[in-house]
Amino acid sequence: MKFLRRKISVFLAFALSFLLTIQSWAISREMNALVKFETGSNAVSTRSSTKILVEHYEIPLRLVESDVALRIDPKIMQSLIFEKNGEKYIRWIINPEDTTWYKEVETLMLKNEIPVERKQYFEGYQTASRSYIIVDPVNKAEFSAKVSTDKTGGNWTDKKQTYEDAWQIRMVADYVNDLVKKGPELKNIILLDEPAIFGLKEIDHGMVIREYGKLAKSGHYYVPGFSIMHDETGRKLAKLNGSDDPAAYWNENYNKPLARAIAEFVALTGMTYDSPHSQNFLVELDKNKKPTGKIVFRDYGDTYLSEDFFTAIGRPDIPQRWELQNVLKDRFSISVGILHGNKAPSWINPLQDLESKESYNQWGRDFYSEFSSEFSNQTGVSLTSPSTHLRAGMYFQKRFDLNDKNGLEFMELVKAGKQRAHLNYGKCSHVLAM
Repeated sequence: MKFLRRKISVFLAFALSFLLTIQSWAISREMNALVKFETGSNAVSTRSSTKILVEHYEIPLRLVESDVALRIDPKIMQSLIFEKNGEKYIRWIINPEDTTWYKEVETLMLKNEIPVERKQYFEGYQTASRSYIIVDPVNKAEFSAKVSTDKTGGNWTDKKQTYEDAWQIRMVADYVNDLVKKGPELKNIILLDEPAIFGLKEIDHGMVIREYGKLAKSGHYYVPGFSIMHDETGRKLAKLNGSDDPAAYWNENYNKPLARAIAEFVALTGMTYDSPHSQNFLVELDKNKKPTGKIVFRDYGDTYLSEDFFTAIGRPDIPQRWELQNVLKDRFSISVGILHGNKAPSWINPLQDLESKESYNQWGRDFYSEFSSEFSNQTGVSLTSPSTHLRAGMYFQKRFDLNDKNGLEFMELVKAGKQRAHLNYGKCSHVLAM
């Protein structure tokens, strides 16, 4: 009888623990794991995986600029837009760490005789940067929101999210989404969509909404590049997959797959990252935590645009609206900075001799070799470079010409829509005006 009572007690304790665990998962298992990697395997700053209540203002929609794609998950719109006293309002999210920029929003509200009151509805989770994973506790919508804040995770401190930058993000999100819909399935990349932005144009504030629906319910793990390069986490994941050499393992399973993914992205879009550090990429692992070879791209608003490419596809309007310094002519500038903004783990020394096969410099050599090979596989063209890659700090950079024989051959394929498996280009899809 005592033994039976003990078994019942153990079962009840286990059941209670299980129920509490499930209740603590206000977000999907995949997003819960992502948050834990973002915050628990961050070598740069201290972040918390604890759920918090994220405050917001209620602002009449008539005062807000909106650019929302029809493809957005309806639950996200139900979370953000509601009706009160016969008028539509938006829940304008406040970054929980901000101590400065919210004051401009409040000043605008007072000017328009809107009650300044912080409301609580959303649940939220920190990431390694300024974005917060937001969960609607009622309809369970999951998304991230990026707004202005003077405090962020990592080495990025004061970050105003401007309306103009948000608008540009939406423009390229529609552009990329349109290309993906019309072309063959992507081999190396998972692209996270940013289907909605909202703006307070008078004070140049924006709110960017990113969907994570492609990750949720996938059964996979998604590990930020920062976490892959975390001393303990990178070593443990490599060990779990049978490797006692995390530097060699992640060269093969992060650095080289990233090179292939960037090659595919460039061939698809004519865009290259201007800040390709590890916060912008996630490594996909299967249910056994083995890398699948695919890399998740997020925040591809921070990019260089090839003027030649966009002219060739009949979309000169996009670079015309872009920052002038980020529009390149006659070349692609391919950069990668896996350790930029991060603390190097003990298993890779970024200052080792240039010829050491164990060094970060070898990762740079391998990256460009893999990039060139994959670009050639994707397009049938081998772009040429006037020199070997350069290194500045933790970034590597290499120029590939578009005005020589090979570059012009690639541009002819682009004009014909055949640079990547006969991909057909067209205008961006229509968006919903709020």
